[in-house]
Amino acid sequence: MASQPRLEAADRVTLLMSFVPYLIEQGAIPVSQLAQHFDITAGQVEELVQLLAMSGVPGDDGYYQHQDLFDINWDLFEEHKVVELWQHVAVDATPRFSAREAAALLAGLQYISGIVPERDKGIIDRLVAKISSGASALPENLLITPAAVPVDLDVIRDAVSSGLSVHFVYQNASGEKNPRTVDPLRLDLVGESWYLRGWCHDRSALRTFRLDRISELSISHDSIVTQLTASDLSDELFDIKETDIRVRFAIEESALSLLSAYHPVVIGSHGTETLEVEVAFSDLASVPIFVAQIPGSISVLSPAEAISAVSLWAKQALQSYNA
Repeated sequence: MASQPRLEAADRVTLLMSFVPYLIEQGAIPVSQLAQHFDITAGQVEELVQLLAMSGVPGDDGYYQHQDLFDINWDLFEEHKVVELWQHVAVDATPRFSAREAAALLAGLQYISGIVPERDKGIIDRLVAKISSGASALPENLLITPAAVPVDLDVIRDAVSSGLSVHFVYQNASGEKNPRTVDPLRLDLVGESWYLRGWCHDRSALRTFRLDRISELSISHDSIVTQLTASDLSDELFDIKETDIRVRFAIEESALSLLSAYHPVVIGSHGTETLEVEVAFSDLASVPIFVAQIPGSISVLSPAEAISAVSLWAKQALQSYNA
C-alpha cells in the first residue's frame, strides 16, 4: 500500500490555523468529515491531530505544563476515529473589539448603509452581526444619519455597468452653469459632501465634481472614451501635479475646516488665530473662486500672479455691481 503523502511545514501551519477554530465550534467530528471539509486525506488529518497534541503556549517560566498544551480525547480518537478537543490554549486570548471600537465600526456601517446598492445590503447586515458578536461587551446603540445624496446614484451606477458616460449640468463655485459629459469612475464622500470623479469629455482631463452642484443628470448614448478605471485614481480627492500652481494663504483657523476638500497644507502660524496654508491649483482662474468661499477670512500671500488674479477678479465684480 502506498504511504500517505506528508504535509509540508507551511501547509501544516496554515491548516492548523483553521483546524483549531473549526474543532472548537463543531465539537467532536469524525476524521473522515474533517478530511472532506479541509480537502486532505484521513492520514493527513491524523498527522495534524498528532501535531496539535504537541502544540501550545509555554508558561511564564518558559516551560510547558499540561495546561499549556492542547489535549485530545485520545480514547475517542483511537477507538472511533473521532477528533474532540478537551482543552485548547491561546485561542481565547485573541484580541476583541472593545465596546467603543465596535460602536464606532457599527456607526460607520450604518452611515454607508443608506447609499450602498440593494445587492450589497446583506453584506452590511452580516458585518454588523459579526462585529456585534465579536465585541468584548455589548456596543452602544448609535443613531447615525447618512449624508444626503443630492442626485440619483443609480444613474451613475447604471452608466458604469453599461460602459456609458453621463450628461449633467454643473454649477461651479462662482455660480456659472455648463453642460458636461463625463465618464464616471469613482464616488467619494468627504465630510458631508459627495464627489464624482471622472474623465470630462469637454476638458479632456480628469475632473472632480461636487454632486450638490450637479443637475439634470442622465445616462448618455456615448460610450466611455477613457481607459482609466477607479483603481487608477489615488485616494487624494484633488491630485497634485508638478505643473500645479502652489498658492499660499493666510486663513482664520476657525475657517480651515470649510476648505478641507481642497486638502490645504498648514505651513505654520500667521499671527494670532491665523494660519498660513498652501493649496495647489491647476490654473490661476480657480484662485478667486477658492477665496470667494470664505470672504473676510482669507487673504492671498503668494505668488504675486495669484494676488493679481484675485485683485482683478474683485475689481471686475465691484464694477459689475456698480454698473
